[in-house]
Amino acid sequence: MTDQPKTQAAEDGARKKPQPHLLLRLWSSIQAGLFAVMPMIILVALAIMIIREIHQDTIEVAPIQVPARLAETGLTAEVVALRLLDQIAAAERVVTSERVVRPNVELVGQKPDFNVPIAGISLRSLADIARNLLGIAPRRVSGEIIQDEDRLKLRLRLAGHGQIADIGGFAFNQVDELLAAGAPEVWRFVFPKLYAWHLAQTLGVETEVRERLTRMLLLDGLDADAERTVRALIGRSFLRSGRGQEAHAIFSALVAQKANDGGFIYGRGRAHFLLGDLDAAMQDYARARQLDPGAFWIHTGIAQVLRVRGNYAKALEEIEKGLAVRSDDPTAMTEKGEIMLRLGRSQEALQLVQDALVYDRFSPAAYLLLGRLRLAQYDGRGALEAMNEATRRAPTSADAHMGRAEAFLFTGRTAEAEASLNRALSFGPVPARLEAQVARLRGAIKEIGDPAN
Repeated sequence: MTDQPKTQAAEDGARKKPQPHLLLRLWSSIQAGLFAVMPMIILVALAIMIIREIHQDTIEVAPIQVPARLAETGLTAEVVALRLLDQIAAAERVVTSERVVRPNVELVGQKPDFNVPIAGISLRSLADIARNLLGIAPRRVSGEIIQDEDRLKLRLRLAGHGQIADIGGFAFNQVDELLAAGAPEVWRFVFPKLYAWHLAQTLGVETEVRERLTRMLLLDGLDADAERTVRALIGRSFLRSGRGQEAHAIFSALVAQKANDGGFIYGRGRAHFLLGDLDAAMQDYARARQLDPGAFWIHTGIAQVLRVRGNYAKALEEIEKGLAVRSDDPTAMTEKGEIMLRLGRSQEALQLVQDALVYDRFSPAAYLLLGRLRLAQYDGRGALEAMNEATRRAPTSADAHMGRAEAFLFTGRTAEAEASLNRALSFGPVPARLEAQVARLRGAIKEIGDPAN
């Protein structure tokens, strides 16, 4: 009697416990389901990746055909394509390393990716097959290097645009230089804003900058955003040339289009400064700072106004604020050098302007300051060299030609000084900020006369 309940409990437990063959059947069912579903999951994932690849803003650089003479040296079509890819990236780096930062603000997240196609099956090759099936035109750069007598010529094409570059005159040992000359032309058609900044930073002569940028406006069919960038860069070139009236017209029109763009308002303020309207300049700087509190370059504009007003201590304090944020800003370095010159600290000013020219080797303002510093050191030859470089970089700058007149006077070449002054006066009405310098130069030329007479 006492063993009966235990036996019954054991039998009940045996019935409740799943048998081993049931677990195996369950596991087999799960495996079968996974094997049936997994291929579908993989195919869906692959399809998603291919779709994403199709919609990637990617441009392929196809092998660039080369003459046999180059191929024999190892510069095959594939190698040249890779080198062209390097030069396309280098052209981008020139722009995005711009010290005034604005290119990085304008261009972030907008640039397409470039690549050289990989032989064999890859995600990219599958996306290309899908594009062809869907009738989507590929974005591809192709071309060839051809031998033109004893020189090399590069022709590039972009799908949808036809030929985009035809550049020649390079020796057989200048393949990289040839590719470097052609690479920016790719950006002209795939990302005009970046190409415009490239022109502004690499041409080195402001009249050429404006000519090439104006050609973009006339010929390239830009969208509204790119057109504003190009016009702003033309205005920037006028500012670098000391042409306040022209710069004011451009930036005023841009502000009318985008009233809350701090960069355009700052540009108009710089134009006001060049025209001698210091109060209007400060109003624009204040508004630009309100719209863009992190814009360190506004410190430079304010410091210039304070310097012209004779408040050198406050000007120095203001420019230091900008340099505390970006110690390598060449415009701020040049302005600090101007302040140091007026404080009698010419050696510090010289070091600043030399550093500024490391970062912006084309700056007319830096060469102009360097010329004045050489005059302060009684180095007439050095002053004339710097002033000549300023006029070369900004051929229509009244400031540069008047600085050149100062250097000629210092070296006793009165006739050439008068010619330089007349050249400066030929650009239009004299801004109020230059009236005193014009009067002084005229008086000195009249008083000294030409030693040859």
